[in-house]
Order: sequence, then C-alpha cells, then structure tokens
Amino acid sequence: MKLDEYKKFSEASIGDKFDRPVMIKSMEDRVAANGNPFVAFTFKDGNSEEKANMFSTTIADLEKNNIRKDSIVDVVINAKNNKGNICFNVEKIELTKDESITVGDFVKLPPLDLKLMYEEICSLVESVSREHVEGKISIAELTLKILENNKEGYMSSTAAIHMHHNLKGGLLYHSYRMVKAANAICDVYTDLDREMLVCGAALHDIGKLWEYSTSEYGDGEYVSSGILFGHLYIGASLINQTDKENKCSTERKRQLVHLILSHHGKQEWGSPMAPATPEAYALHCIDNLDAKIYVYEESYSTLAPGKCTDKKPFGMDNRIYKPKE
Repeated sequence: MKLDEYKKFSEASIGDKFDRPVMIKSMEDRVAANGNPFVAFTFKDGNSEEKANMFSTTIADLEKNNIRKDSIVDVVINAKNNKGNICFNVEKIELTKDESITVGDFVKLPPLDLKLMYEEICSLVESVSREHVEGKISIAELTLKILENNKEGYMSSTAAIHMHHNLKGGLLYHSYRMVKAANAICDVYTDLDREMLVCGAALHDIGKLWEYSTSEYGDGEYVSSGILFGHLYIGASLINQTDKENKCSTERKRQLVHLILSHHGKQEWGSPMAPATPEAYALHCIDNLDAKIYVYEESYSTLAPGKCTDKKPFGMDNRIYKPKE
C-alpha cells in the first residue's frame, strides 16, 4: 500500500519529527490552561487511530483552508514527552497534494479476506448440520438462511465502537475465529452439541447489524434500535422472525436463542440470563477469549519487545507485556 512508505504513529519515539498523510476522523475545539485555543484531532494513518493537538488555532481557522472532518491532509508531527508518555503535536497541516491517496487507504481491514471468511463460516455451518425430523429444518439450515439474508451487513459491520474488532469487517472476523474455535473444541469436549455451538458462534453478534451503523471507514456509531434493545435481544428475536413458519424444531430454536441471550456470561455484563447449557457456557468462553486475544494482538502491534502498555487496556485486568525477542 502507498502509505507503507511513511512512518506510522505506532513506530514513532519521543523526539521524532515526521511528516505523512492522514485522514481526519474527528476534530474538536478546546482551550489550553493558558487560555489559548487548540484543536484536538483524531487521525487515521491506515494502521491505527491516534490523538494529536494543534495549538493556537481553531476549527474555523482550518475550515478556511477546506480542512474538516474526513479530509485527507499532509501533517508535520512532533512526538513530545508528556509525563513519560508520547504525545503528538501538529506543527503544520494542509490538504494533501497526492491525488492518488484515497479514503480507502485509511480503512483498516481484518488480516484475512472477507469473502473467504464468509464462505468458510457457511461451509462449516453446513458441515455440522444434524439429521432432523422429517418436515423440519436443522438450526444449521436456519443459520445459513439468516447469514444469506444479511450477507452484506455481516461482511462489512464493525463488531464494536471502541473495545475489540472495531474495524470494517470486524464482526465477520470475530465470528470467523469463534466458529473455527467452536468447531475445534468439540473434538476435545465430545459431549458438546457441535451444531448448536457452531451456529451460536456464527450468529452470536448478528444483532450488531441493527445496534450500530458502520461508516465506509469502519467506524461504528449506536443507532436507536441499539440503544433501545441491544444486540443480544435483537439477535435472539431474529431467530423466530426468520422462521415464522416454524420449519425448525421449537426446542432447538429455544436453545439457540438462549446461546445468543447468554453469551456475555453474566447479567452484570449485559446478559439477560447466565449460561444454562454447556454449549452456552462454551460460547461465552470462546467469545471472551477472542475479544481478549484481539486486545493483546493490537497492543503487540505497537509495543516494543520487553515493554508494557502505559495503562490497563479497557476490559483487561492488567497492563500488557510483550516478551523480549
């Protein structure tokens, strides 16, 4: 990618001065302790999002030069020391002169191809379909119908606003790894209902398609249905909405709905009910594992060997350490 030739924010050290193109995700007018105005930016560099400040200016000043939210700009950055932590100050900013750079260059995507992940999820769901009573469809068949009905959103939605897999295609990437993990652990815990667990993994966060809106850059924002109902209720409701003619076993649907409603594990973590079946408990553990591992992966992408994160990442119980090479 064209942006690879530039220094990433995550590669900068205190004292560095560098220039590069970025996309402005947000900008906010603020006032410093000395009473002078400054603009607080959030930049995308195609690898991460970073905060930076430009002092003695306002958004109105910048807009005179057509610099606003979503603009692609060239910036000169000074990496400063702020109580032992790195912070970024903008020395110069102007609209980019490189017309070959597009918004797409700043969209972070999963490390795996979206189409291939979707196809593998569907293939695994199909492979675990159980025999069923004549005249009824399996929950695997119902799951495939739900996925196909919502394919576009399922492949492009973020999985979160801030916490984990918060990128375009993040929901698909999170679900893909969980489906793979669910299928694998059934080889160890052989009493688990493989069809139930794999289908639960594929659908556990499907409600996020109506909880968030996802921008073309992968940024998520709550919408009214998410605020009113949340993705667990929305996802659970989708099961019966899709099978209005009751072609699937009522008992199997009840179990699948329970997996979706209980996958956060505890009521204080947002689940209406705690897991009541082994498949529900396994799904909660897999969900928590994948979310936490993603936080470690993201931290490791910016940490030097032998270093710790400056603070505990949100949702984690400790700061993260990256072993020395």
